[in-house]
Amino acid sequence: MTRTEKAAFVLDKLTALYPRTTIPLDHEDPYTLLVAVVLSAQCTDRKVNEITPVLFAKARTPQQ
Repeated sequence: MTRTEKAAFVLDKLTALYPRTTIPLDHEDPYTLLVAVVLSAQCTDRKVNEITPVLFAKARTPQQ
């Protein structure tokens, strides 16, 4: 089995097991999702969802 075939096999199995997965982190675009994911490594998703609105009110983009 090639690497590509293995990846396809795993993807097929995961899709069958979890057909509708949701992202528990509140986000609006790839940037806000990235920041939320990094923060969630340090605390719970619930806490991240509590603090990100305040954070993004001050810094909506990486340039701010």
